[in-house]
Amino acid sequence: METIEQQFSRKERERHFKRQEIVAAARLVFAMQGFSAATLDDIADEAEYSKGTLYNYFESKEELFETVIADVVDEFVEIATEHCTDTERGLRDSYLSFARDLLRHLFANVGIYSLVMREFHKMEANTHLAMLMPNLIMIMAEPLERAIRSGDVEPLPAEQTSMMFITMIFSLFKSTLHIRHADVFNSEKRQISLASEQIEDDIQNALCIIDRTFFAGIFARTSDDRNGWCFQK
Repeated sequence: METIEQQFSRKERERHFKRQEIVAAARLVFAMQGFSAATLDDIADEAEYSKGTLYNYFESKEELFETVIADVVDEFVEIATEHCTDTERGLRDSYLSFARDLLRHLFANVGIYSLVMREFHKMEANTHLAMLMPNLIMIMAEPLERAIRSGDVEPLPAEQTSMMFITMIFSLFKSTLHIRHADVFNSEKRQISLASEQIEDDIQNALCIIDRTFFAGIFARTSDDRNGWCFQK
């Protein structure tokens, strides 16, 4: 595969990287201030470019904000793709490795995650955000369907079960912030400053909860263990 340097001229490469720098600056400013309070002047200052330079790449603050959100959504999908499309990996390995990397990503980007949650009601028209959950479900249903076909997992609806797993991760992340790091979550700038050891402990605790609740419940059992109930298709 060709690199950016091989695909584009020097001028095109410079424009590409300058655009990346502007988006990175916007991501930080939006995360710290929220969409409404952030200004293009703030973003230009953070990127160390003139406001006029920003207009060479983006028509408005709204367009820049949508680009930031699109990048966040793509990052979530990339994590799912990395861990859940390898047909040689089992369900538990795929899902737990996905959960681990997604949690690490969330802890490293608390500001932008909080921004998405705060602005969610304004993003109905954002195509990337609207497609986030459907895309994640589609990717994560694959290893679950394989496990169901092989008889390793209870015959449950793959899409609904995948969505339950995804929302479990986000719920554990948010509850960890509320319970263990309320000062970080409630701060105005939403900037996390936890030691890496703390983050890893929190992630391990979350993975333990997932392993004991989710996987202890969906892996196939004998009929005697089902206590008389079954899923109604």
